[in-house]
Amino acid sequence: MLGTFLNRLLQRLYQRVIMIMIILFSLGLGVAFVGTYYLSIYWVDSQAVQYSSVVIQTLNQARRFYSEDVVDRLESIKGVQVIPEYHAVSGGIPNPATFTIELGELLSNQSTGTIFRLYSNFPFPHRQATGGPQDQFERAALNYLQNHPQAAYYRKERVGDRLSFRYTEAVLMEPSCVACHNTLPSSPKKDWKVGQVRGIAEITQPLEQGLQTAQGGLKTIYLALTIIITLAMMGLGLAVGRFRTLNQELEKKVAERTAALERLAMVDELTQLANRRQFDQRLEQAWKVARRQQHPLSLILCDVDYFKNYNDTYGHPAGDECLRSIAKVLDRSIRRPGEFSARYGGEEFAIVLPNVSRMDAIQIVTTIQTAIHQLQIPHRSSLNHASVTLSLGIATMIPNANYSPEQLIQAADEALYQAKHQGRDRYVVWDNP
Repeated sequence: MLGTFLNRLLQRLYQRVIMIMIILFSLGLGVAFVGTYYLSIYWVDSQAVQYSSVVIQTLNQARRFYSEDVVDRLESIKGVQVIPEYHAVSGGIPNPATFTIELGELLSNQSTGTIFRLYSNFPFPHRQATGGPQDQFERAALNYLQNHPQAAYYRKERVGDRLSFRYTEAVLMEPSCVACHNTLPSSPKKDWKVGQVRGIAEITQPLEQGLQTAQGGLKTIYLALTIIITLAMMGLGLAVGRFRTLNQELEKKVAERTAALERLAMVDELTQLANRRQFDQRLEQAWKVARRQQHPLSLILCDVDYFKNYNDTYGHPAGDECLRSIAKVLDRSIRRPGEFSARYGGEEFAIVLPNVSRMDAIQIVTTIQTAIHQLQIPHRSSLNHASVTLSLGIATMIPNANYSPEQLIQAADEALYQAKHQGRDRYVVWDNP
């Protein structure tokens, strides 16, 4: 009798430890995600996929943990029955699938608007009303995951009066479950094989700005749950908590360094304009948009006249400062969304102007020339002017199948070459032959 009592107590402790670990991990993800929720819908979707995948994997791990560390220990005890309908049987405990279902229902009750479900084409008799697919999304998820068991199926749709994100993964039949499902009298299918899709795990999350108001309570919940898991798991709980803290700090540092590296990879360090890599990517994007909308796309290439002479005369630090001053002028010429300036080469710059005609591009170039002249940067080693000047080439195309972004660059480069050849400190417009 005492042994049975202790085993039941141990079972309850196991269940609570699993639940606490799932909630803590979910809250950790929630805290990490809430800061980026307002950035864009894209990031919300991306985070929802990751969150859902981790939660479902955690629920699956809880089921495996329960099966291997609880059920396997209790099956040898006389009077203990591991069955789906355990509520009506003295000495009955839930099988792993029922445990997962009821754990999901418990989490659903504790999470406002969040719903966890486990369903199948073959629900047990006592779950016929709720154990099968309940709507078109769940039927579509079952159909898709039957054919793609390693994938995930998800989409956004309205659930009630809320826009929600619904995510599903397949639950596969494992070796330890085949014998039970194929021999249990109430099992609706008795020819299961290892690896078959036995059901679908689903999490439905509301995509609401209410996450912001919940943020204040997350720390309190996190602290309370940390205390509970510490009491339940004693020293192990402290070790897990410490590991989580270190892991979060490492992730933050990695994210910060990754963001810094990404910026370095896309921005020219000296001028803070887009670098050549970003120029190529954004020009390609602008080209596709202009081709789809049949709008003109203008490109300006400019070169600092006699810049090598400038460096030889004033030194490279002065040359760097000269390039920075010119970059500021070019950047100020950007007026509309989609337009951008970039450092194309050593002393070469580029300006991409979507939906800008040739005449408008010429006006922008004249404004740039005037601003460069007004800088009055001394250049005594220039062969044609007492201050720093630019040579500029302008090319405008309406993209079609006969042209490519490379041809636009080549056209602007030819115009720039003509500007230099004609005496510099001027612009030339590419004339489409």
